[in-house]
Amino acid sequence: FASLALIAIGCQESTTREDVADAKSEVIEQQNELEEAQAEAQADIAAEEDDLEAARVEANKPVLEGDDQANAQDDLQAEQQDLAEAKDEKQQTVQEEQQDVTEAQQELQQTQQEMQQTQARDAFAQQAQQQIALADQKIEELEQQQENADDAKSQQLEDQIERIKAQRDRVEDELDEMKSAEIAQWQEHQQGVQTAVQELNRMLQEVQ
Repeated sequence: FASLALIAIGCQESTTREDVADAKSEVIEQQNELEEAQAEAQADIAAEEDDLEAARVEANKPVLEGDDQANAQDDLQAEQQDLAEAKDEKQQTVQEEQQDVTEAQQELQQTQQEMQQTQARDAFAQQAQQQIALADQKIEELEQQQENADDAKSQQLEDQIERIKAQRDRVEDELDEMKSAEIAQWQEHQQGVQTAVQELNRMLQEVQ
């Protein structure tokens, strides 16, 4: 089918531009949280490094003796441990935030792909809807002809009407099945719709 402008047709499974916009917003939000985590990590580590340097200066004072010297060394080791723990903790936090960014970016990519699939499916489905509308129009024309026809002609028209109605219903059934499928699987149902539409179109051409 030729491409058509997107027209809402009530498909049950759809991904919209709004969904893509939401996914983009989520990426931005996660990126902001990553930047905040990185800035916080740098600030906290810098503070721990300042504390460590102060402890090192204190431990290296030549006037310290005995217990004072031992306490200063203990403080220095404690600050070294605090710095190491802070680096590990902040690194883990930043990695977790980076993972959130990666997942949000992957979700955005998937949402964009699903929107493209939604647009392709809806354009295809709109073509089928147009054939259904043509069938309804033809049925109405045949019913009007039937009102003024003799018995033999009336029966012939009745047969044509019933066949077209049955095929029209088949197209609708195939279309409903396609629209209710997950968006990633809609093309698996495309051939069924196309075959039903082609048969309907053939019937309509026969009664021109």
